[in-house]
Amino acid sequence: MRLGGLVLQIGEFSRLSRISVRMLRHYDQVGLLRPAEQDAVTGYRRYAVAQLAEAARITTLRDLGFRIQDIADLVHAGDEELLHALDIRAQELEESIDRERRRLADLRRFHQEVEAGGSDISCEVALVSVPSYDVVALRMELASYDDERLAWERLGACMKERGIAPSDPYTEYCEFRDESADSSSSTVAVEVAVATDAPGQDDGPLRFYRSKALPLAASIKVYGPFENIAPVYASFGRWLEAHPTLRMAGPTREVAHRGPWNASDPQDYLTELLIPVEEVS
Repeated sequence: MRLGGLVLQIGEFSRLSRISVRMLRHYDQVGLLRPAEQDAVTGYRRYAVAQLAEAARITTLRDLGFRIQDIADLVHAGDEELLHALDIRAQELEESIDRERRRLADLRRFHQEVEAGGSDISCEVALVSVPSYDVVALRMELASYDDERLAWERLGACMKERGIAPSDPYTEYCEFRDESADSSSSTVAVEVAVATDAPGQDDGPLRFYRSKALPLAASIKVYGPFENIAPVYASFGRWLEAHPTLRMAGPTREVAHRGPWNASDPQDYLTELLIPVEEVS
């Protein structure tokens, strides 16, 4: 059935919508933008002028990084639903920008190291024992080690919601777990914990327990931005190689003594790495 008003051939519609003929055919196949009519004999597609606005919204959403299946839901969505989707996408883009900024900072730092001759970072290792204490903790699967802050944000929100106060002095640590080391999982398991004197029972994602005491641990103080932590692990590896009577005996605790909450300058941050070790029998 022929529509009333002006009908555009696919080539004409392509020029006005700035969408290629090939992509228009693809949009038709996936049900995203179907032609107003299609000749039963020739198969020629024809579009209504009113569909140009629909095509423009599709292009805008595509350029903003929405997936085809999401665009299909949003192309005819009301303002409230569309605004909600745009807010979520804005947050995703901000997180992506943050990741790229950190990547750029890593690149520049590595560039400086190469210019300086690629000198290795050395660290001072002390053997210590660590007592146990009561904590509230949260475990989370992350896409990468760099997403650790997401776990801290969630733990902080849960503690605030439930009125759980941290101990004084404030003590926190994180442990990257390796339960999935032999599986096909591409995620990283992290447990973040904050010392608390508040009694509690496990509640949703939160767990209350007494942290494991560490009879013997290699303690390494890392000064400055959190980006300084990764190279120190390589230095510890060389230290461990030089001490063949010791071996690692559990996940590392990264204890943040100074961070964004109590130091305005990242150069003043202080992170202590506590790596459990034991004598080789």
